Amino acid sequence: RRLNESDLARYRYLVFATHGILDTDVPYIREPALVLNQLGNGVEEDGFLTMSEVMGLKLSADMVALTACKTGLGRQLSGEGVMGLGRAFQYAGATNVLASLWSVAEESTTQFTAEFFRALKAGQTPREALKTARAKLRSGSYAHPFFWAPFVLMGG
Repeated sequence: RRLNESDLARYRYLVFATHGILDTDVPYIREPALVLNQLGNGVEEDGFLTMSEVMGLKLSADMVALTACKTGLGRQLSGEGVMGLGRAFQYAGATNVLASLWSVAEESTTQFTAEFFRALKAGQTPREALKTARAKLRSGSYAHPFFWAPFVLMGG
């Protein structure tokens, strides 16, 4: 079943732990996208979830986490600000979007995301959970800002 045919509105939290691309990374993809699948794709499915496709989704998620590289980047549009995957998920109905500003390391990102959602589950607000997850990484093996600083929160 294709992602855009799924009932994503029933989920409170969505995590996309995959690769992210910018509009210049793949010649025939002219907008930011998430790489979902590159094996066994048919004519109608290219394996990418583009910003335009995200905007067509129907979401009601409190939190969407985009833990891929550079998912918080986009294009500056006159009168609109930065338009990228984060804004597209908000347009689709997500209240908050967690995204990254640069390439991220897999192991530290996995730990960061687990800490972030653990804090949310404990009742923290998304902003508090972001602060908690950053602090956990800084106090452990990932003290360098490269590992915890790329993550930004968009939304409430």
